[in-house]
Amino acid sequence: MLDRILGGIEWAAQNGAQIVSASLGLPGQSPAFQAMVNGLRSRNILPVFAVGNEGPGTSRFPGNYTNVLSVGASDEQDHVAVFSGSQRFINPTRMVPDVVAPGDRILSCLPNGAFAEMSGSSMATPHIAGLAALLLSAEPGSSADDLEAAIQDSAQLPPTMTLQRANRGIPNGPGALALLRQRLH
Repeated sequence: MLDRILGGIEWAAQNGAQIVSASLGLPGQSPAFQAMVNGLRSRNILPVFAVGNEGPGTSRFPGNYTNVLSVGASDEQDHVAVFSGSQRFINPTRMVPDVVAPGDRILSCLPNGAFAEMSGSSMATPHIAGLAALLLSAEPGSSADDLEAAIQDSAQLPPTMTLQRANRGIPNGPGALALLRQRLH
């Protein structure tokens, strides 16, 4: 399975992707996956990955790698969803997720034209990848680092969330665009 995932990401990179969104999480670590992420960053591709769904004190790879934009899930009341992963690391000192986005009871497509509400950091991740794509569309010369910084720096921690669970909080789209433009011009 890991080989198919890596192959799909490599295919996207070779075919012009500037942002890679992965709504998946695996236990443990993978040197091959880390090498893939390193390769994406060296090619100026922004990896946006889900943090996992086992709750506080947990995370999954690749969403817990230092060089990805890690996404957790929030609910309708601007709380971090109970299931959303969050973890503090010592070496290097950092916290995941980087940001949170709507990920609880999200209307999702199913096979054969069906729809259902689904929950998970996998539902939140496309919101952030979509924001990155909108920013890139507005400012096509943006680097992966520029996009990541604008998203992270625009995020705000609502009073209903804690730093330990939400890290930077919820990104602000118009704020991210303003920050990106300041950074570039």
